[in-house]
Amino acid sequence: MNDDDLMLWDYTNIQLMDIRYKFLNPGEALSSYRFPASGYLYIARGTACFRLDGVKHDVERFYIIHSGKGGHLDIGPVRERMEYYLVLYKTSLSNTAVPSVQRQFESSSPFQRKYAFAPNDPVELLLQLKQMLHIWLKPNSLERLQVKSQLYQFAYEVERQWKIHTEANVKPDLVEQATAYIREHYRESITLSTVAERLNYSAPYVAKQFKNKTGNSLIDYLIQVRMEIACELLEQTEASLQEVASGVGYTDASYFIRIFKKTVGVTPGNYRSEARDQTKRMDRPITRLRLSNAERRGQGYIGNEYDNHYQHIERDDLSMYRNTKVSLGAVMLLCLTIMVSACAPAGGNAGTTSTSTVETQTSQQASTTPSGRLYTDNQGHEVSIPEKPQRVVLQGNSIGDLLALGVQPVGIDRRFIANSAYEDKEITPAEDIGFPTSFEKILSLEPDLTMLGYVLDKQYDEISKISPTVVFDQNLPLNERLPVIGEIVGRQDEAKQLLADYNVKAEKMWSEIRAQGQVAEGETAVVLMYYWDRTMYLMKTGGVPELLYQPQGYKMSEKVKGIEPAAGSPFIEISPELMHEMLVGDHLFVLYPENDEAESSFKELLETPLWKKLPAVQSGKVTFIESKWNYEDMLTSDMLLDEFPKMIAE
Repeated sequence: MNDDDLMLWDYTNIQLMDIRYKFLNPGEALSSYRFPASGYLYIARGTACFRLDGVKHDVERFYIIHSGKGGHLDIGPVRERMEYYLVLYKTSLSNTAVPSVQRQFESSSPFQRKYAFAPNDPVELLLQLKQMLHIWLKPNSLERLQVKSQLYQFAYEVERQWKIHTEANVKPDLVEQATAYIREHYRESITLSTVAERLNYSAPYVAKQFKNKTGNSLIDYLIQVRMEIACELLEQTEASLQEVASGVGYTDASYFIRIFKKTVGVTPGNYRSEARDQTKRMDRPITRLRLSNAERRGQGYIGNEYDNHYQHIERDDLSMYRNTKVSLGAVMLLCLTIMVSACAPAGGNAGTTSTSTVETQTSQQASTTPSGRLYTDNQGHEVSIPEKPQRVVLQGNSIGDLLALGVQPVGIDRRFIANSAYEDKEITPAEDIGFPTSFEKILSLEPDLTMLGYVLDKQYDEISKISPTVVFDQNLPLNERLPVIGEIVGRQDEAKQLLADYNVKAEKMWSEIRAQGQVAEGETAVVLMYYWDRTMYLMKTGGVPELLYQPQGYKMSEKVKGIEPAAGSPFIEISPELMHEMLVGDHLFVLYPENDEAESSFKELLETPLWKKLPAVQSGKVTFIESKWNYEDMLTSDMLLDEFPKMIAE
């Protein structure tokens, strides 16, 4: 934009006409579109071949087009989904414009200029467009005024990047875009996936390009930026460690302290003390990001594209820490936070752990925790895992096992919590990884260990790129499964003690039940699982059968012992017509889901002649148990020992 163009902007009235977000699906085209006013068209995703007034352009995502009123645009059929933003505006010359400005407006107005190019910093343009569209869609006229001001900022940014393009024809650099985004958004929750999504590339591609150019993973670079800012805040403000942690993107102060000590070499508290003692102050080592393709020596990366900071072992690639200017806004924001917290009531922190105590404990943990150990899982994978992992993600239903062992996972399939017997007693803040499991969610949780109780398709290959990953059999009986889980999480002694206590408690329960005459010697039992859709299964495994068929408990009839599931099925399905042949036992235990549909359909079954002819029904030995008690994790199994005597007494 030259001086004459700038003068035109000063003398021109801008009227924003419309902002739209549009897309073309594969095979669709945009034919003979004429700009009804001056406008920008920004291709945010996909590839396309288009002609602007007959000039052909082949583009791959992130392309900006500008045209004056009447510009002719054709976009050929797209091969993949193409998303774009359209901004239309009108211009009119101010009455105060001098004749020379009027002549330029009529002959060479920048508002009528046609051009198309790949911007050097496309993410900045995309973020501005998204914000403009968000405000434009609001009905408030005051909001529309704000969008108009943002249009000027957007136009300036386009012109600035157009100038760079015309002068140097610079191709957008993926890594530079990623680093710029991180430095601007380091306070937010950033993962490889979020950055890749912003840049419209796949996460593996971004990870590979970033690693090739910098020698570091993207997460390592994020940590470096955060630690640089944290050091500056520790030196220049009175912010508490929690406030510093929040100021650089960490909600957990303990986790921040561990990362700080690992990266900088000392705890935040010690760093602040040394920084303020000018006579003793010295630079501290901090991991350096090298913007080159030079081979790195002495580096312990796991060879995959999803490197995270816990996988990185630095040896000789260290540089001395250099002060980096933190933005004035960040300092002011934290200062304001301190002022607000200073006004809080004196007793407001009662019952909370002091930051210094947390730091001391965390420092001790960081200095005493061994680096790791090799573990071979049940599928033969030999994996290096932490001695005692701190951030465990679990795929499977063994949540109660981890909680009983004192391990709070950071990610689980929360369906199993919602239907558990311990839902109200054992509240876990673990985030939901969904079903099917979201790889991106696991990545965002930054686990130091992922445990798979089951594996679907190629899950192991994908998840093992994110963190150390082990597979175990969640369907093993409790006395076999808990020691396996205990070994994985480094709590073998706790697992052994839990099982010993459980066995003592179970033996005592059965002794009391037998003493009361509720279970006769040699009495048999059979378990039926009933679902709301009228399907029924004979259960020989699960939490309730495992308890019933303990040595001191009920016996399994020979008839039931001989019944096996059909080939390829893990369950033994029962039809109403065959109940009398399969539900053979002195005592019938019925597991049912607690919902209205199940209750309604089950009542119908209870009125049928087939049901009433069952021996256990005729003798009055039927016990109904909610299906949530059939989980066989440690927590549920232990709670069932307390509840079972009440169940059979009813």
